[in-house]
Amino acid sequence: MQDLGPATDDQVILAWLQAEIESPRFQGQIIEDPQDHELLQIVREIAHQPDLNNADENEARRNLIGPTRGFGQGEHLFAGLANDVIWRRYHVTTDEIADMLYANHMNDWTALAPTTLTVREGAGHVGRVATPGGVNAHIFAVAQQICDTNPVPNFPQLIGLERPDGRISIIEGHVRATAYVLEAHRLPAGVDIYLGRSPSVANWHWL
Repeated sequence: MQDLGPATDDQVILAWLQAEIESPRFQGQIIEDPQDHELLQIVREIAHQPDLNNADENEARRNLIGPTRGFGQGEHLFAGLANDVIWRRYHVTTDEIADMLYANHMNDWTALAPTTLTVREGAGHVGRVATPGGVNAHIFAVAQQICDTNPVPNFPQLIGLERPDGRISIIEGHVRATAYVLEAHRLPAGVDIYLGRSPSVANWHWL
């Protein structure tokens, strides 16, 4: 991993919003009515044309991600985490992504990687193990984008947590991570991630 320096909560929240506002699975959790095209356009603007120096924009993004994902609140995907996570940005190879772990206790991901929870195991099973939530189709859709688009699309950063044993668990970006491993030959230079560290990761519900 190549350390690219410190990152802020605002940067991590931005990456999270960029990923989920375009996700067919999660868009409806970010805004109550995705058919509200005016609101959708506003959210897309602060996601894709961001001004990280604008405090109001940063607060708006936090208000979209906080209630649904529990960012900084110790709830939902942040259950068990204190509001003291320190973030850094790293550049990683697809081999390093393959060694990362899915968040535990989530049916789709434990179905794909029941033995090791690793992305490598999940990528190996995605073509032959049906998941309860049908994430296979979403993984293949992203993999197809990576395979067929030139240059490869610039997806939002993965978001991970460093575990007490030094390994990395994914908190956001499971589908993208799996697709990256499937299409590793298209990503020889690797990708960027945000990695959080905190003593409270030992108490994370999804460890």
